[in-house]
Amino acid sequence: MIKGIIPSLILTITALFLLLLRLFKIKKDWVGLSLGILSLLSGIIFLPYGISENSLPTLIQDDLAIYFQFLVMLASILTLILSWDYIKEGKWGFVEYSSLVLFATVGMYFLVGSKDFLTLYIGLELMALSSYVLTGYTRGEAKAFEASFKYFILGAFSSGVLLYGISLVYGSTGNFSIENALGQFQGSTDFIFKAGMLMVLCGFLFKVAAIPFHIWTPDVYEGAPNPITAFFSIGPKAASFAAFVRVFWWVFAPASEDWQFVVYVVAFLTMLGGNLMAIVQNNVKRLLAYASIGSAGYVMLGFISKNDFSLKGIFYYLLAFLFAMVGIFAIIIYLNKKEYSEEKVDDFKGLNKKHPFLAFSMLIFLLSLVGIPGTAGFVGKFFLFGSAIKGGFILLAVVGVLMSVVSLYYFFRIVVNMYISEEEKMEIKNSKFLLTTLIICLLGTLIFGIYPSFLLRILSINL
Repeated sequence: MIKGIIPSLILTITALFLLLLRLFKIKKDWVGLSLGILSLLSGIIFLPYGISENSLPTLIQDDLAIYFQFLVMLASILTLILSWDYIKEGKWGFVEYSSLVLFATVGMYFLVGSKDFLTLYIGLELMALSSYVLTGYTRGEAKAFEASFKYFILGAFSSGVLLYGISLVYGSTGNFSIENALGQFQGSTDFIFKAGMLMVLCGFLFKVAAIPFHIWTPDVYEGAPNPITAFFSIGPKAASFAAFVRVFWWVFAPASEDWQFVVYVVAFLTMLGGNLMAIVQNNVKRLLAYASIGSAGYVMLGFISKNDFSLKGIFYYLLAFLFAMVGIFAIIIYLNKKEYSEEKVDDFKGLNKKHPFLAFSMLIFLLSLVGIPGTAGFVGKFFLFGSAIKGGFILLAVVGVLMSVVSLYYFFRIVVNMYISEEEKMEIKNSKFLLTTLIICLLGTLIFGIYPSFLLRILSINL
């Protein structure tokens, strides 16, 4: 029975131990890095052991949970490696930083595999509270404080809406269960149930930064430390989408016609608005924030379609997005590790002449975000658009393809600066940690783009 929670126990114990190190006046940053990565790797190793256990009181350890728990742990590992130089040079303390990342990961772990609404909400709040602190972790920076405050206020409001929606669902059905929802909630299609469903939907749409619940995203992305911005772009979003799928495909299946219409409209607006607003951005972090909003619209194509392409597309695209976004932020930190929220498109001028490997890597990551063949992003979008067409949502698929073309325009503003514009003075510092992160992301983007059959075979068997 305990096997299914071993990964979360490892992460929690490590996070608490790191916090207690201050009591013993141990401030070695490398302790936070090494213990954080080792605990996450141990958690990944123990993930498959709980998949056969169905008696856990709090968790569903099915294939959906295992895959997305792996995804968020991988995101956390890459975030810690990416953060080493940034946090160490700022002297902000890596021990507490690593502990917060682990606590956020524990929250995502329970959010992905929740068996009932109470566990889901606790996991979501643990993830959210850790994220608020991580957003403002660079103490003394005005933009970090502003971003953290905005994120906290809007996040608390969305959590309240979600919790009230859960209470309405409970009042209508008399049950918090997610696991047995299909059999128990079949007759619960009254007004209170649907009102609760709508509030729960709004809460999840905020977490995945879908329009019109996206307003926090650009400011948080710009104000947060660069490694945390990369983490926010995939970790919490992947966990929220996994919980989104589980709750609405199971609990709210009887009212699918109602929520499908709302999600249809939101997906349309999210793809359209996110990509169009990205065109006018000059700050790279804000540009990536709006691109991330648009990507949430692509993922929602798989969510609304609900067929055999859907989960494969959602997981594959989020994995590709992880490699691309973390890789891009590794390059941003590479260019100027001490720079804070001044990452302009023009800062990439002449990068190919100064460091051709960084320019090539940036090009590959941007092509993956666009969805060009040969990259992992293409495979993910292929399945997402295919699921929309198979589900009869032709208009959404067409909009998705058109917005991918639009993204080619604003991403290639960076490419033009790298390869065509005259060389600017730039300082590029050597960093083994950034180089390691960059190589992992580059290999992941290319290998899963050129040879997707291995992962797709695993997903076909289990998802």
